[in-house]
Amino acid sequence: MTGSRLTHCPALPYNTVGLSLARCMLCYASRDTTWRAALMSEYQRYEWMTSDRPLTRAQLDAVNGLSSHIDASSTHALIEYQWGDFKHDPIQVLHEFFDGFLYWANWGAPELALRFPHGILPDDFLDGYELDEVVTFTQHPDYDILDIHFGDLEAPDEWVNYELGSLIALREELMDGDLRALYIVWLASQRMMGSADDDDEEEDEISVPPVPPALGTLTAAQQALSELLQVPHELLVAAARHSSAAPTSTHDDVAAWVTLVPPDRRTEYLVRLARNEPGLSRLLVKELRELSQLSQNSQGKSRATPSIGEHVTYATLLAESKAIRAQLEHEKREQEQLARQRQLQHIHDHQDQYWHQVDLAVTRSSGAGYDEAALLLSELREVADRFQETQEFQERFRAWVRPHLRRPAFVKRLHDRRFPLPDV
Repeated sequence: MTGSRLTHCPALPYNTVGLSLARCMLCYASRDTTWRAALMSEYQRYEWMTSDRPLTRAQLDAVNGLSSHIDASSTHALIEYQWGDFKHDPIQVLHEFFDGFLYWANWGAPELALRFPHGILPDDFLDGYELDEVVTFTQHPDYDILDIHFGDLEAPDEWVNYELGSLIALREELMDGDLRALYIVWLASQRMMGSADDDDEEEDEISVPPVPPALGTLTAAQQALSELLQVPHELLVAAARHSSAAPTSTHDDVAAWVTLVPPDRRTEYLVRLARNEPGLSRLLVKELRELSQLSQNSQGKSRATPSIGEHVTYATLLAESKAIRAQLEHEKREQEQLARQRQLQHIHDHQDQYWHQVDLAVTRSSGAGYDEAALLLSELREVADRFQETQEFQERFRAWVRPHLRRPAFVKRLHDRRFPLPDV
């Protein structure tokens, strides 16, 4: 897939919504034009990294010239904005200089893009995933760009500082044929688009991608991707229950396969190796495997092909995830109750120590001390109720509290917690 397409403001990747016109006026342009946008923003972060090789001095100088806000080294570049936006196409910067790119803003709209040596990933890489709304795979003569952009995804309620370093390993995993990351993107896209509504129960199982192997044991980078795209844990658990175990790795007999490469082709690889072409070893192994397969087919042999995973509709996964969530919440409540029971038992077995802590807290004669004392007394009262020792607690409390009734701030805290106080 080549050629220009309607592009996005780099500050608000791909169809971001929810901002007022006063906040953002977008100007659309093709990839070969300068970005134009008038934007008032709170926080935006652009980050690039190299993986195959560091930048040259000339490349680093060019990167440093992209923005006065940039902090760049030979392997990394970072721009953070509290006002304004990046005036260049970040994907073009990725294509020219780096291997990975990550964008996010305080309102959401995450974008992750990875650069691959041309031909490493197959042309039909995205077939069967139906990710046109959130993923593009653009092939160039030198590099191919996988661009994952969730412009309509709002930021989580709590601040999360996403970093490209936790995600860059996805590039190697995808080149190794590990499609778990792509399946996570599919889950995120289905969740964002709400494709599992009740009136969409006729979803065709053939139109959904197969569940990849080993989905229950995600790598650190895949876990970071699921967090970036806000895929719920219970949804991953539901999908993992339909996932097979990781396939057994087979030994590649590279030494024997090399003899299948024509001499002129071998010479070409040596020349490209001398030029330090990135990704060359992967391209060579890919070609060797293809030649080996052709050789075996010509001899009437066949290699074992990996089994295709189960096709499970998103509606099914969503229903299963709701049951899993209910189960996880039930287990969490049980664990919290057990922990509380153990805590109360500990307080009951060490009551004198807790009364001593109450004394120390009150005598500090501070708001924090009074808060601590009132809390400890509430714990002691709950223990007494739990172990049917309420009368003993009340007698001890009335005797203990009398010297402290001339502390109005502390008395107020006791009233707030409904402690009955004796008359002064």
